[in-house]
Amino acid sequence: MAAAKTLGKQLVRNREHTQRMQVTKGHMKGIANQMTVAASQQTMIGAMANAGKVMGKVNESMDPAQMAKMMGEFEKQNEMMDTKQEMMDDALDGLFDDDEIEEEADNVTQQVLDELGLDLSAKLATPSAQAPGIKNRVEEDPAAEMDELSARLAALKTPA
Repeated sequence: MAAAKTLGKQLVRNREHTQRMQVTKGHMKGIANQMTVAASQQTMIGAMANAGKVMGKVNESMDPAQMAKMMGEFEKQNEMMDTKQEMMDDALDGLFDDDEIEEEADNVTQQVLDELGLDLSAKLATPSAQAPGIKNRVEEDPAAEMDELSARLAALKTPA
């Protein structure tokens, strides 16, 4: 019985020791996290210090009057370039927008229409006239119209 009592005491001590180890482990993890945060903050402070130094050097070397002068010169040169570009565009448009080319295009178009046997000016001269091939649908019988449509459909289906 004494041996069992001794084993019981050892078991209780082991449980307490395990519990203390878990608490200590939790404290150590908390300390490790605090160290990580402190290291991150130190790195951030160093980076901010370097950025501050660089910004100070840039501010020392930058002359606002000189920057304004350079920006003004840039704007002036940009406007000159735009003006020259517009002048070149106008000159090229003048070269390519020749009335002779348009007249020649009209002549070629008319020649093609003549070869096809179309008289475009006669058909366009009477705007109230119906387009060729279109019959007056009011006077036509619906059955005859259906026959005509069927014949047209059959003609489209048969290979030429």
